Amino acid sequence: MTYGTEQPPIIGRQAERRQLAAALDACREACGGALLLTGGHGIGKTTLLRYASHLAHEFRTVRADGVPAEQHLAYGAVQRLVRPLAADIPQLPPQSREVLERLLLGHVPSPGERSLIGVAVLALLAKASGRSPVLVGVDDLHRVDAESRYAIGFVARRISAERVLMLAATERHACAAVSGVPVLRLAGLSDQDCLRLIARIASCPVALPVREVLLHAAGGNPLILLELLRTLTPAELSQVSRLPDPLPLAPRLARLRLAEFRRLPEDCRRLLLLLAAEPGLDPLTFFRVAQRTSIDPSALKPAETAGLLTTSRTAISFRHDDLGRAICQGADPAERHWAHDMLARAFADTHDDRRCWHEAALRSEADADLADELERQAACTHQHGSPAHAAALMERSAQLSHEDGRRGSRLVTAADYSTRAGRPRRAARLLERAETLVGRDQPSLRGRIAYLKGVISLQHAAAPDAYDGLLTAADLLAGDNPSQAVKALVAAGEAGLHAGNAALCAQAGRRALAVLNGSATGEEEPASRLAVDVLLAVADALQGRPATAVPRLRERLGTAARTDDPLLLAWASHGALFIADDARARALAGRAVALARTAGDTPTMVHAMQYLSYPECWLSGPDTATLTATEALRLARETGQLTCVRNLMGMLMLAAGVTGDSGTCGQYADRVVGEAQAHGLGLPSALGLWGLAHLDLASGNWAEAAAKLRRLVRTRLGHPGVAIEAVPSYVEAAVRAGDRPRAERAAAAFAPWAEAVGRGWPTALAARCRALLETGDTEQHFRSALLLHPIGDRELELARTCLLYGEYLNRERRRADARAQLREAADIFRRHGARLWLDRTGAELRATGDDWDPTENEAPAVEGRTGTLTSRQRQIVRLVAQGATNKEVAARLYLSPRTVDYHLRRIFERLGITSRSDLIRRCAADAGSGT
Repeated sequence: MTYGTEQPPIIGRQAERRQLAAALDACREACGGALLLTGGHGIGKTTLLRYASHLAHEFRTVRADGVPAEQHLAYGAVQRLVRPLAADIPQLPPQSREVLERLLLGHVPSPGERSLIGVAVLALLAKASGRSPVLVGVDDLHRVDAESRYAIGFVARRISAERVLMLAATERHACAAVSGVPVLRLAGLSDQDCLRLIARIASCPVALPVREVLLHAAGGNPLILLELLRTLTPAELSQVSRLPDPLPLAPRLARLRLAEFRRLPEDCRRLLLLLAAEPGLDPLTFFRVAQRTSIDPSALKPAETAGLLTTSRTAISFRHDDLGRAICQGADPAERHWAHDMLARAFADTHDDRRCWHEAALRSEADADLADELERQAACTHQHGSPAHAAALMERSAQLSHEDGRRGSRLVTAADYSTRAGRPRRAARLLERAETLVGRDQPSLRGRIAYLKGVISLQHAAAPDAYDGLLTAADLLAGDNPSQAVKALVAAGEAGLHAGNAALCAQAGRRALAVLNGSATGEEEPASRLAVDVLLAVADALQGRPATAVPRLRERLGTAARTDDPLLLAWASHGALFIADDARARALAGRAVALARTAGDTPTMVHAMQYLSYPECWLSGPDTATLTATEALRLARETGQLTCVRNLMGMLMLAAGVTGDSGTCGQYADRVVGEAQAHGLGLPSALGLWGLAHLDLASGNWAEAAAKLRRLVRTRLGHPGVAIEAVPSYVEAAVRAGDRPRAERAAAAFAPWAEAVGRGWPTALAARCRALLETGDTEQHFRSALLLHPIGDRELELARTCLLYGEYLNRERRRADARAQLREAADIFRRHGARLWLDRTGAELRATGDDWDPTENEAPAVEGRTGTLTSRQRQIVRLVAQGATNKEVAARLYLSPRTVDYHLRRIFERLGITSRSDLIRRCAADAGSGT
């Protein structure tokens, strides 16, 4: 008996398949054993058991799967395991033969004979393996009767010397049933494997945004993905806005969940229905509710034993969220009415506001007073940072409203709360209902509808309809709510910018200025003025007027910290990047994240986190940016912000490219560089291309890097801001690839922006470009670039300048000077984990004759406040502290006096001192304090 030999190839699971194949090979060589596969329903345990059976074509295969109908039949699974091998029973020792024969005749052994059963089954399997190896398969071990589980565990721990392999699969919470057996824990499939699975099994086209929603909903579970694809209609799969919210429960999974629920005693089921109607009840409140129903709270014990619940001091929750939904959906109306009635009565006893929610669930007709109370509770709940619950309360308030006008207004507010809670599809449904109730004489309410629809569209894709919808919203809001109109236009400008269309950004800026100038009240909020000025300045920068844009941005961003609107703070953070002020961009985005988190506004928090991760990459390093972007990506998927999903994937590609992580770049490349650009998402495409180009640059693949960066710097295909920042990389790639004319044109385009900024890393990189193009005194340009690099700002770019300067010096046969620059570059690359750049630097160091060890991790020469210096700088500090002159230091370290002088200036800047005597005193003080 086998699991079947005909099956389609397994998608993914390469490591698991290798482990199973190795176990089978070992068994063939008389080194048997057991392996326990664990994971949730549908994760792929049965598929892997079938795969193992397919590989074990010469094995004798027997099965003892768990069957719910026999879960309480003692030794039922052992009987099914033994029966196919019954021909070998007469050859067993008498005691084993007797106990198995009685078992096959239906005689249940006494509890004292449990070990005898285990010994007998072990002997039978050993005997059967004499002719051919034996594969024992046990699926759904958690549904096997307790006596059989004991016997299976007994055998599994003792077959290592036989040609017997036992593979068992069980739920994660049931692993303790066979302790002592090696466990193979199955995680979800990767995104790439899930996309391959969709391509294989989908019977109709699945839109790109829909795929992202399905990936998140499935969580890597292939059964959930398969069930969703079978359940959703072709129309729903073709457009993300048509997807139901929430997504339907996977039917097969719901049946499995409810099968466990229905096997429980009646009182236990009734208590679980109460928990499903009011999720997350604390134990004390649950005890009080159970008392009102006259059910002993201890009746819940079977559900805990079955692993359906998790209990803490603060809440009783379902182990699987979908179980509560399945229980509610599976209950008949009378059962649901009973649950809400019991909860309403229980909460009324303690004047708990939750009473109103359950009373509303019992109403089928309008109730103005209850609707007003739910509206009040919704506003209070939203203020306390729970927009999801506020949305549910407001939607129910709308359903209980008498007047169309009140109903429409409350539906719009419910949609607003739903958007903030990260449920854009639910919000879109509410807006559709509201539109039929809002008249032409309500422009402000229609403006709110248009604004929310534009924001939702922007979250799904930076498409023209989002831009146009936001402009329409601004027109409707301008008269009564100019500040909201400005926010709509900022969102429109951002949409244009993310799509790589600078003209759209400029148009939105002009419209925003007109709104402020035409305000009926004659007053303007400082936040609105800030937003408009940043929008106009960014538009100026994109349209080739950096000399106008930079002063305006510097002036206005100085007041941005006083703004409390996280959306406008995030936009101001974006503006700070156009003046190369990474520190200000990080501070503004960080404040936006904190404010949004406090308000419970997860979508706005994610929106700000994508702006936070970019300056973090350059200031704190790629690892910090990766942490922020990874958390934001998870939240963006949970809240349906598909545009942010792609932007954050692009950010992860950039950070991975800098560190040399080609695996992460490859994981997202198709969705970011290919699909995103094809759908008008310029920002993720630009970030992704830059990440891939970093891999090529660090590896010396100049032509490939130049080709990618040439696509990026064409702003109509990417993001204008990223395009201008990537120009120095393009200059390097183009020069090395032998395309000097393009490199010169790119450098000429970068120079006006660098000159307008007038300081910091743009001026340093402009000098580096001149050095690479050998415009004038090449060495002087390199030295200028090093001097212009700010301390602690974009250290990775400083390292690349040191690397390029070192390569130049090595070509000039000035190897000692080259080693100084290359050592500093290596130090920075190592600190930031930029592996490929470190490899390139190490190769150049070895070419200078330096005995460079890539694993070295030099201890600080001087600790304390000098700990941020590079290893070469610490060596210089130690020698200067001992009284050595620049010439003596140069001789000791095989450097030129000019290089030592350069390093000392950098050391003075970093430590905030002005002379050698200050440095000597600092070192003496550090030594005296023991730091």
